[in-house]
Amino acid sequence: MIPVAAIYFDLDGTLIDYPADFRILFDQALGFEVEDEVYDLYVEELFSNLEQIIERPYFKAFKQINEEFDLGIDVETVAERYISIELDATELNEELFEFLKFLSENHKIGILTNGATEVQNAKIEKHNLSEFIDKTLISNDVGVRKPESAIFELAKEKLNAEDYVYIGDTYDEDIEPASNSGFYTIYISGEDSADLESSSPESFGKLMNIFLAKTQ
Repeated sequence: MIPVAAIYFDLDGTLIDYPADFRILFDQALGFEVEDEVYDLYVEELFSNLEQIIERPYFKAFKQINEEFDLGIDVETVAERYISIELDATELNEELFEFLKFLSENHKIGILTNGATEVQNAKIEKHNLSEFIDKTLISNDVGVRKPESAIFELAKEKLNAEDYVYIGDTYDEDIEPASNSGFYTIYISGEDSADLESSSPESFGKLMNIFLAKTQ
């Protein structure tokens, strides 16, 4: 009998990809082009809001640049439009999704991601991930974010299992803290050390066979 593992996936950059440049999405949401300093401030404010787990991080970032540069925009409308445009720009990593579905037949599956609750949930719903997910942890929802160890410890509390696995694309934010919290790690970028590394999505079939061999 295969021991039941709890396998958590990162969302952005792992299960979900963005083929479009974020600056393009930003300009589309505004409806006009601005100087680089406007976009740079937006990015700075957005990431600061997310890191501080502030409610409505996108709205508050657009509010800040509107006040700073007197853009004359309807902040609520532009923020909602940006979120919609960003959501439309996402693409599912189909091969990794097939990996997730296969593993869900015998293991518990979770998503552990940083981000705004409503935005991350919308991505999960758009790409029909919910059917295969036993637990979702989103930083702005639980009040702690990667790479803090507390969110990985919480993940273990939420899914009871014999072994824990984390699959992510960022070494400092995903792989290192997950490993330090006792997770077996799969690093899909493969630039630094992890329990398993993949330099491309095409190698996931090989990873799957290695993983299953280790869990039997």
